[in-house]
Amino acid sequence: MRKIIPAIIITSIFIVSALRTCWSGDDDVSVNNAKTEQPIPIDNALRLRTDSFIAAQKSVGSLGIMLYDITAGQPVYEYNANVPMRPASCLKLLSCIAAMRTVGTGYRYRTRLYLDGNIINDTLRGDVILKTQFDPAFNRDSLSILLGALKQRNIKAVKGRVLLDMAFIEPMNHEQHWIAGDLKTSRMGLIYHGYRKMRIETLYGLMSAAHINVNIDSIRFGRLVPRRAIKIAEISTPLHYAVEKALKNSSNINAETLLYLLGYTADTGGNFRHNGVMALRRFIREELKMNPDKVSHIDDGCGLCPDNRMTPLLLIELLKYAHKHKSIYSEMMQCLPSSGTDGTLHDRMTKPYLQGRIKAKTGTLTREGGISTLAGYFTGADGHLIAFAIMNNECPVMDGRWWQDKICEKAFLPNDNTSNRQARQEYKKAAR
Repeated sequence: MRKIIPAIIITSIFIVSALRTCWSGDDDVSVNNAKTEQPIPIDNALRLRTDSFIAAQKSVGSLGIMLYDITAGQPVYEYNANVPMRPASCLKLLSCIAAMRTVGTGYRYRTRLYLDGNIINDTLRGDVILKTQFDPAFNRDSLSILLGALKQRNIKAVKGRVLLDMAFIEPMNHEQHWIAGDLKTSRMGLIYHGYRKMRIETLYGLMSAAHINVNIDSIRFGRLVPRRAIKIAEISTPLHYAVEKALKNSSNINAETLLYLLGYTADTGGNFRHNGVMALRRFIREELKMNPDKVSHIDDGCGLCPDNRMTPLLLIELLKYAHKHKSIYSEMMQCLPSSGTDGTLHDRMTKPYLQGRIKAKTGTLTREGGISTLAGYFTGADGHLIAFAIMNNECPVMDGRWWQDKICEKAFLPNDNTSNRQARQEYKKAAR
């Protein structure tokens, strides 16, 4: 009897379950359908306005454009979105986002001063070691601060070596397609001037000015031995410095320093520009899941090379990727120029209702018939966050900028007070 009862119970449960399924009929299906998430609708008015503007205001030269609704997770509009075009400085978006992902947004460049030896009276019997990284802000004042640590220890002479432990010893050079003047060496961080200038013109000169006696022949390239040396001073610069300069001010030098950092992180030996380009291609392939050969051609980290190519779709995928990573998106919101407010957009889209509404990277080259690009974010009338990319090639720069500003004004953010007020509120939430 004890064996029969469990069998009866199991059979009863099965019958009840079957009956419930039969009684429910289509009700369970409708319930399940009700629970299925419906796609978030996009703003069709935005799509229609964009299409109408392009039809009415033909762009000079070639045009590529794409809008993507990040909130809805759907494309809004595409025109030549898969055509590789010259990105100019919009390529900096790739360098900055790849660098932030690779080393982290909290990364700091560190330059350190070490001692290896004994201080007897006012003389160091041993070595001074300066270990540098890729700090784009490190200058003569920075070095003077570090050398001040020697004076604090009352060191007036070095009877040993002064070693420069530098990640690379050659100065940053032009990319082969750049023209004279593209690389403004006066704006470069000290270490990017190379070992020779660091050794003679800078380190020896500053030590002499600080009345620290050192034999010039004792200043040479060398490597730090951590287990023996003692750190006595350090200066650090956040990655944010280079990213902000590259995005807000479109600094070519700072974008190239990010390329060097990426190259060194990938491979501590070899050509850091080449290694950095390979790292950018790898980022496109592994992080964005795109074929770099189909969507890009990359020769530098700043966009100066006229042979660079990116598709509008690639720019959109970069913006989507940044938004998915909270720390990167936060940096982007701080560092991208704001329309009519700051950076390279301070004098564009200055009408009151447009000020601060567009956060975007600009791109400008006067070569190849003129190149003007714009890619970034805005919040639409429906409160959705929109990523956009506009690429004008073979077009006079001023014409391209005018066209971009007008499509932002007439199609993306038309002057409707009610919708603009809502959009501004949503934009502030997104920025936080």
